Amino acid sequence: LICHWPFSHSSRLYSIDSRLATIIPINTMMQSKAPSFRYYSTLFVLSLLVAVCDGFGGKNKKKQKEEALAAEEAAAQEVAEEPFDGHVIFGIEMSTKTLTSSVVLAVLVAFALLTELVSEKSSASDKKIGNNPDAEGTVDVIIVGCGLPKKGMGWYHLTQLLDMPTANLRAVVEPFFMNPDLCKDPPKSWINFVEELQAKGVECVASVDDLSPLDATKKTAALVAGRTHDNPKLFSQCIAKGCNVIYLEKPGAPSVAALEEMKAEAVKEGVKVYIGYNKNVTPYVQNALKVAETTPNAHVFFCHNNSYKQKDLPEVFTRNSEGMLKNMAIHELALLVTFFDVKVDTIDKFKVNTSKLFSEKLSIWKPGTNLPNPEYLTDFSRVAFKITTKAGVNVSVMADRCGGNVSFAVVKDEHGKEVQKFEFPTEEAAKEIEKKVAADPDIMPYFLVQSDDYLELKNRVIDAILADKEPKGIATIDVAIEALKLAEYGTEELNKALSVE
Repeated sequence: LICHWPFSHSSRLYSIDSRLATIIPINTMMQSKAPSFRYYSTLFVLSLLVAVCDGFGGKNKKKQKEEALAAEEAAAQEVAEEPFDGHVIFGIEMSTKTLTSSVVLAVLVAFALLTELVSEKSSASDKKIGNNPDAEGTVDVIIVGCGLPKKGMGWYHLTQLLDMPTANLRAVVEPFFMNPDLCKDPPKSWINFVEELQAKGVECVASVDDLSPLDATKKTAALVAGRTHDNPKLFSQCIAKGCNVIYLEKPGAPSVAALEEMKAEAVKEGVKVYIGYNKNVTPYVQNALKVAETTPNAHVFFCHNNSYKQKDLPEVFTRNSEGMLKNMAIHELALLVTFFDVKVDTIDKFKVNTSKLFSEKLSIWKPGTNLPNPEYLTDFSRVAFKITTKAGVNVSVMADRCGGNVSFAVVKDEHGKEVQKFEFPTEEAAKEIEKKVAADPDIMPYFLVQSDDYLELKNRVIDAILADKEPKGIATIDVAIEALKLAEYGTEELNKALSVE
């Protein structure tokens, strides 16, 4: 008896043999995944084993001990002279006495196995995957590291990609929520979300290796938005799978060394890499840069705010364990690298504003740890510093996790007088965002604040892929490496200047 027993999140194939009186688990797979070649292979091997036991185990093992040697030899001679009355299966002669139901089962499963193999090979290139597979002038896109709906950066990218006419959202790779070994009870919101994606034709899997073969006739871009420490591994897997372009969420890797290794791998395999630094294209930054260009010895001050509450910081510190400068403030550091030529070896002075109003270093209890062995996380809730380069350029950065939804850039003249201030979002846009957040309090507010920038980045990258050109204003992995060097340098300087509160 062969039965396929469905469970809520996974399924197992069982073979029940009445003679063995056992139940053998053969294969475990996600409910959404169709029986694979391995599925039929395992079934075939088991059935063939049963057939061999039946056919050659000796149903007729009973010997006629009382027969004399002469009678046995005579009987053997008589059988040898008779024509063969049986069947040849897999090149083996079997009499009708040994042709059991198990042998027939093995033959049938072998046929199913070969049919599945031929079907997989013949249809692999014709299989249509994604929400927009038939449209011309599209790039196949794979989201790697989705996260929960309304919480994960990958999720928000995905929602925008579904509406982009130049993108075919081919697949989603979610290493945690799609893996039953790591997440035994996925949230209902995730289960419903996967069902919606699958209904649109989007493949949902737990690892890059589980993806169906990519379409060799099209360019495929992987948008990697996993946790920072997971990104190097996910990055390598995407390259090995055959992705041509990788859009990597900031900062890309937990260390400069890791990011440099990733660059070397991409160069070797001819893969283009872009980093999701959305401040590079945001209007308030571009407007400030234009004013600074016409202001002699201008001093630009960038302020980046998030709207977390103080009570949210334990979760924020845990989720962004790479630290504030490698996470939140890395956007501003990328601006400094790109537009002000600020690098570790070009810095003359790094001055920290040590007032608690501007800079604060906290040590916070780590959620999930308890007495008598509690763990603590140390990071910055806000920072402010001014950099002067060896060329005499002055630029300042402030970042505040609990500063609200409005960020801004201020341009000052050489005497410190404010020339112009540019806010983001504008007062009118901020009111609209507040209404949206009130209507959907579960969504991360900064998704809505920076939504237009995220969309602009993806449009520029995809348009450039289709035109076989470099996208304008998009940070490369070289910029990301210099920004990460700056983050490590800045973290050291801040730790020297600030004590834990």
